[in-house]
Amino acid sequence: MVLGFLRLAAGNLLGYPLRSMLTTLGVVFGIASVATMLALGRGAEARILRDIDRLGVRNIILQSVKPADTKQGSAERRMISNYGLRFRDHAQIEETVPGLEAVLPVHSYQGQAWHGSRKEEVTVLGVTPRHLPAVNLRVVAGRGLSEDDDRERRTVCVVSLPLLRSIGWYGEPLGYRLRISEQVYEVVGVLETEEFQGLARRALASGDRSTKGENDVYVPYETVLARVGLLSMSRATGSFEASNIELNSIVAVVRREQDVIDCARMIRTVLRQSHADQDWGITVPVEILEQRRTTQRTLNRALLAFAGITLLVGGIGIANIMLATVTERTREIGVRRAIGAKRRHIVGQFLTETVLLSVAGGIAGVALGWTASEVVSRTYEWESNFSADAALLAVSVSLGVGVLSGIFPAWRASRLDPLEALRYQ
Repeated sequence: MVLGFLRLAAGNLLGYPLRSMLTTLGVVFGIASVATMLALGRGAEARILRDIDRLGVRNIILQSVKPADTKQGSAERRMISNYGLRFRDHAQIEETVPGLEAVLPVHSYQGQAWHGSRKEEVTVLGVTPRHLPAVNLRVVAGRGLSEDDDRERRTVCVVSLPLLRSIGWYGEPLGYRLRISEQVYEVVGVLETEEFQGLARRALASGDRSTKGENDVYVPYETVLARVGLLSMSRATGSFEASNIELNSIVAVVRREQDVIDCARMIRTVLRQSHADQDWGITVPVEILEQRRTTQRTLNRALLAFAGITLLVGGIGIANIMLATVTERTREIGVRRAIGAKRRHIVGQFLTETVLLSVAGGIAGVALGWTASEVVSRTYEWESNFSADAALLAVSVSLGVGVLSGIFPAWRASRLDPLEALRYQ
């Protein structure tokens, strides 16, 4: 019986191809909206999770921030500015905040990496041996920084392969002597190549210039303090500025994820008591994750509301066309009833037609949604994650729209009086 309904419904719909196609447009665009929203929403969430994972969900990241300069004139610009996190902040946090697994200091400076006549702007980060695993940076060749490197102040570094390629070195990276400004560091480890920009990049190193994470060079913390010192200088036309920053950032690793928010609150209290100016910032990945998820949920609801309205309009369009079809086929219904068709057969016939229309619209909508998500992804660099379960959900929604929009027309067709239907012209 089901196959009979399908053959009959397909024949009736294919008899009027243009009308059938126009009837499904509302469903097509509604399902395309749902599919696109799901793909882009999941892609955005996956990107957020990767960002947070790179920062570490148990990490609290503090940064030195230059306070707003309210003074004017060249005399003030030539003075040495002292601001940001201090060694005492590191010690105080380590001693007074419970629940911390480690408190990792970072001192960084800007420099230029050279190979022959080629150069590249880089950020040199003096870090302790525990820093790389704490921020989920993986060494894929050679080794990471060791306690001996830090204690003996060795001039070694861990870099990414794209940095060496950008300055023109295509040979064996391990053992290469990388010249950065006046210092020379031996490469002992190569990091896994991965984009490391945006949130993660801003959180782990301070400075006015922004570089790719691929241009970060990790060296022993004590080496940077001993060889480079705390004073950093920058020159521009008509001005000179020197900054004395003890720690550019501090990474506090919390033992338990559920204690991160409480530890962040205590760290804020400690820093507010010891800093008169707001010369520090704090990044709590768990808080950022929740904020972004809340924003994403709001966006998803708005998109779902838009898609729902479109689907409602599409369902009304299908119901309207099917009601008109019932009127057009009144005599056909009368003939079928006269030769023995029961009301459930009439309901099945018209309900099958609406379901076929909706499912066809759903499949076309999924294809359009996939295309739209890919176009948006490639045009605006917005990650897309179009999965089979999203497509199945979209088609299921279109099936539901077909059933709901077809119930009343099918019921009305089944309620026609056979004698009156046979006399209908």
